[in-house]
Amino acid sequence: VGHDDAVTSVCWKNNLMLTSSWDSSVKVWDYAPEAGGKKGPPPAQKVELEHETGVSCLDFDPSSMQAAAGMADGSLILWNVNDQMIMGQHSIHSDGEVKAVQFSPDGQTILSVGNDQYMKVLDVKTGTEVYSKQFEEGLRCLAWNNEVVLTGGESGNLHVWDMVNVKSLASLKGHRGENTTYF
Repeated sequence: VGHDDAVTSVCWKNNLMLTSSWDSSVKVWDYAPEAGGKKGPPPAQKVELEHETGVSCLDFDPSSMQAAAGMADGSLILWNVNDQMIMGQHSIHSDGEVKAVQFSPDGQTILSVGNDQYMKVLDVKTGTEVYSKQFEEGLRCLAWNNEVVLTGGESGNLHVWDMVNVKSLASLKGHRGENTTYF
């Protein structure tokens, strides 16, 4: 059985798959399809992580041991996937839902964007907000590749950031409507 409401996000790494939903849950699945495009066994649910409100987005850390769940109420919840324990709960976006979350390539920080027009970076170990940048529009999506972050805004703008020097590299008009996903 999948979810009882719309699936909001899917993350798949190291033969583990996470799914989130407006039904206030994150599910962890074993999924290792056969090579060559063969059907293989279907995903098998391992764990269900319950939440107080709808889950809008999620990500695994590089080791697939921790998961970050962005919530409809603006909070971010960090889970230990193996122990099914909450490692931290942070009210990080004050005005609306978290639209996207992603662990840094080294797994030490989590980047999030939201309706409140902010891009925020949280230290995984301490839960401390280490960076916050307000934009002139709500942010909908992000992609983090080594030192560069892309964020997409509700007006169609693409914002390119150098996360080492914490500075803007470019702001581009990319779409007529909002950006919703980057890979």
